[in-house]
Amino acid sequence: MRDSLKQALEAWRTCLEVGTLTIQAQSVVAYRGLGLLGGWSVAPDENARMVAEKPVAFLQANLAAATAVLSGRRADQVTLAWITPLSDAVSSNRTRLEGRGPAGPATFFRTSAG
Repeated sequence: MRDSLKQALEAWRTCLEVGTLTIQAQSVVAYRGLGLLGGWSVAPDENARMVAEKPVAFLQANLAAATAVLSGRRADQVTLAWITPLSDAVSSNRTRLEGRGPAGPATFFRTSAG
């Protein structure tokens, strides 16, 4: 009974981690989208960074998941192993982008002439 409760709670934790990853990823997408429109302050290399970081993060995630599978872990443990490197990267991006702040409301009203 105790083991099944522990496994259920671990599965629930994995679900919460997936939800957290989803929310944080959407925040990063929003900050970067606003950055492309000039409404959020982003570094000049942000566009290149957002393309270059993904293969590295997914490679790390896939290696972690493969290691978990080969170690005989349960499905929720494999999922958690897979999303942890992704969550780390997304959390780091969210914190970094969030700290840069808005570029200012005037950027939305700029015309091509001015």
